[in-house]
Amino acid sequence: MKSQNKVVFIVVVLSLFLSSIILINSKPQQYESITYTVLEKGNHASFRDTKPSISVFTDQNEFEGFYKTMHKSRVPKAEPPAVDFTNSLILFLSHGEKRTSGYTIEIRRIYSRGTALVVKAVLRSPPEDSFTAQVITHPYLLIQIKVNGFTRVELVDETGEVLDYKNL
Repeated sequence: MKSQNKVVFIVVVLSLFLSSIILINSKPQQYESITYTVLEKGNHASFRDTKPSISVFTDQNEFEGFYKTMHKSRVPKAEPPAVDFTNSLILFLSHGEKRTSGYTIEIRRIYSRGTALVVKAVLRSPPEDSFTAQVITHPYLLIQIKVNGFTRVELVDETGEVLDYKNL
């Protein structure tokens, strides 16, 4: 019985030792901050998203079509900003359709995690005791990022929960 306890003890000590060596030598996952430019922020887009979402554009024609649809009820007609897609991405972040005013979407941070581009956003709601206009709104952000090479773009909330993603 004593020799069996010694063997168990030695195995446990060796396991802890090997685990600590692995942890010491492993590199933590790197998160590199990404700079971005807000091209447009608004509360009225001609879409019917019901929940937070993200759209990614890597092509001028696709982006222009989306932009014109997004502003189809706007007078005068809005022209999309010119974008150099050889080294940029355009992201459309949406809070989703809301039945009152007072909702916003804000970026906390944009960073890379391996080949994923992560957009950490705060989805704000109006305070419960506030007066809000009874109007359908669609809070959104349109941003430009001067990077390429990502295979996935994620929209996450403050807790890190993935709200939406797109594979590129």
